[in-house]
Amino acid sequence: MIQTNYVDLLSNFPDLICEIDDLEKICYVNSYHKHRLGYEQDEVLGRSVDDFFHPDDRNELRRKISNLQMPGSETKGIWRIAHKNGNFLTFECRSKLSADSNGKKRIVVIARDITEDLESDFKLHSKSNPKIQVTSNLHYQSFFELKMSQFEFSQLKFAFDEHAVISITNKNGDISYANDRFCEISKYSREELIGNNHRLLNSRFHSSDFFKRMYNMIQNGFVWNGEIRNRAKDGSIYWVNATIVPLRSIDGNINRFVALHTLITRTIESEEKVRQLLREKELLLQEVHHRIKNNLFSVFSLLKMQASFSSDSHLKEQFDEAAGRLRSMMALYDRLYRSESPNEIDLKEYIPNLVRQILSTYTKNIKFDFLLDVSIIVKPEIANNLGIILNELICNSVKHSFLHKEVGQIRIQMQKEDQQILFLYSDDGEPLPDSYSIENIDQGFGIKLMNLLVQQLKGKVNVNPGQSVQFNLQFPN
Repeated sequence: MIQTNYVDLLSNFPDLICEIDDLEKICYVNSYHKHRLGYEQDEVLGRSVDDFFHPDDRNELRRKISNLQMPGSETKGIWRIAHKNGNFLTFECRSKLSADSNGKKRIVVIARDITEDLESDFKLHSKSNPKIQVTSNLHYQSFFELKMSQFEFSQLKFAFDEHAVISITNKNGDISYANDRFCEISKYSREELIGNNHRLLNSRFHSSDFFKRMYNMIQNGFVWNGEIRNRAKDGSIYWVNATIVPLRSIDGNINRFVALHTLITRTIESEEKVRQLLREKELLLQEVHHRIKNNLFSVFSLLKMQASFSSDSHLKEQFDEAAGRLRSMMALYDRLYRSESPNEIDLKEYIPNLVRQILSTYTKNIKFDFLLDVSIIVKPEIANNLGIILNELICNSVKHSFLHKEVGQIRIQMQKEDQQILFLYSDDGEPLPDSYSIENIDQGFGIKLMNLLVQQLKGKVNVNPGQSVQFNLQFPN
């Protein structure tokens, strides 16, 4: 008698009630299925629930069912169930897992038809928006999917949960929601996170001002984005790229914050490794330059000593010229050793320093003018060739142009046009002999060396014999 009363009660219940066995087949359904969905009982019992759900909803339904693992666990969702005539009605469903007397799994489902409620909301929305065509099933479906479908929302939530670490806090920063990925990354259980503050994850890497600026920004309604270094429960460190969005209540006041975090630990670690390798490379380059400079200085000292002990004036001159070429190389490597960027040389700084060093070795009073308005950055090999060329030019000016003068002036002008560098050298001494030519292989070692260095620079030179020294060099940067 009592069991009959329960059956009558369920039959008159205004919602669809069914039971699913451990094979996920329908083993009980109340009479609601007949007067609302048009099915006879024998058309429902023993069939899979998949047969009655919209094809687009079945994957989500399967996922929800698979999440029911422990007796008493529940799930809910909004899905579309097929009427016998082929149309679909929208139901809000709640499912609960239990076990029968034999320990077999049973799922009880209670589904409430909300089709008319959604349609009423749609019509109300349509009145305030004339662009929506109420008579169009397509527009109704679009509105349903966009605005009213919890199914669509759950899909988006699933996508976000798979990708991002998500938390929601109240205005005081206390956590009210944490998704599974948050628990996985932080190593804290959801019970340990809920009600706690994000300070629980503070790694002490960021300053207090960092967090003050963050909270000030979001409490004033602005979205904050940045990288945060957190500490998990087990002490491990992880980095996230965080976006924190303020949420407002219906009265316009900010009452919650949603934080979306993307894990970037590997990216940060890779960047740090690259930075470390670059620092090691720079230190290695500086050490190499330092050793080269020291070795050059040793050779330079030997050449100068040999020149001072030589009784042959011509041989002494050759030793001095060789030492001068090494001096220009030493100036370059000294610059590289002290540089923060070993692969870049600023000619605006390098050229004047080199000229002063070269002129300091001569007893003649030679003035120096250098015209360069902006910095010109070149590679070390270009600066090296240019430095040796400059050493040869100054040496020739002292030996020939100022042979009969104790006072003289040299002038260097540089400029950059497009990808070409123009280097102009001149002095106010004796004119060049009519037979002078940089291409003339009989002019001596210094001229041969300059010609070779110009070729290495892929440059062009213009020298006018019979006139004061004017050495015009053009080469690509």
